[in-house]
Amino acid sequence: MTPLIELDGVKVHYGVRKGLFTRRVVGTVRAVDGVSLTIARGETLGLVGESGSGKTTLGRAILRVVEPTDGRILFHRGGAPVDLRALDRAAMRRTWRHMQLIFQDPYASLNPRMTVSDIIAEPLVANRIGSAQENAERVADMVRRVGLALEHLGRYPHAFSGGQRQRIAIARALVLRPEFIVCDEPVSALDVSIQAQILNLLKELQEELGLTYLFIAHDLAAVSYVSDRVAVMYLGQIVELAPTASLYYAPRHPYTEALMSAIPVADPDRVLRPQLLSGERPDPANPPPGCRFHTRCPYADATCRRDLPALVERGPGHFVACHHAERLTLRGAAVDPAAAAPEPASATM
Repeated sequence: MTPLIELDGVKVHYGVRKGLFTRRVVGTVRAVDGVSLTIARGETLGLVGESGSGKTTLGRAILRVVEPTDGRILFHRGGAPVDLRALDRAAMRRTWRHMQLIFQDPYASLNPRMTVSDIIAEPLVANRIGSAQENAERVADMVRRVGLALEHLGRYPHAFSGGQRQRIAIARALVLRPEFIVCDEPVSALDVSIQAQILNLLKELQEELGLTYLFIAHDLAAVSYVSDRVAVMYLGQIVELAPTASLYYAPRHPYTEALMSAIPVADPDRVLRPQLLSGERPDPANPPPGCRFHTRCPYADATCRRDLPALVERGPGHFVACHHAERLTLRGAAVDPAAAAPEPASATM
């Protein structure tokens, strides 16, 4: 496995301020708290977890859209790896040509005053890449790749459906020919009938262009369909990381078991029995001692309440942060989640 992105103890902490004039710091929100993982060149790493777990913050921290508080972010482009946190703004701007972000909302992420041609060409213009003619050719090539017609180039975003807008956003992200893409819930704002089309498009483009994805989503079926490996986040930390099939069918962490039990099944005769977690998610500004999941875990004991578990390899490529991972037998997904994904329609939407 050749690494492209390597994270070592990455943290993103936000100060909690109080006071009308002094605005003194009275606490710290640990949005991302010591994440270490590797994303291999050419793979798709899925990132799942409930809202507020730190998924989007981690993705943006890798790109330095959000500034990390601590840790190293190594980018292996060839030769010696580069620590992105050590780069100044000018060097980081040059590096962004090789790393891009696909936003969640295709309605809010496109400038309504710009034509499709200008939207897709904007990264080329901003980075002073190519002549006007060369850029026009690159834009046209990318429009074809994402399944749009050249006649769409002169139109404005309001003239397109949600699926078409997301295709435009994908074309804009890929026109610089980057190596690494953070997909921040790229299908959650789309109709279910369109989601499979976008997922298939992302997979096709990955094969054609040799892309590497960090795929952030709540939809476990979508994550299963596109991902080679999946990481599970809880309260700013990775609690489980494994190949997709291993994590879905043989989870080793109780939080992952709860996530898998909630996957809907397309069978009216099957009774869904999700494992309901008691209590509320702890405050990231005041996380509990020991394992952060122990306040909601049905298997927790005194050790869990006292000691923070390390992320340890418990099987081939299967990492778990749980004191009792060896003795627990947990329930995985009832059926293949990807089988529940809708079949793509034949027409482009």
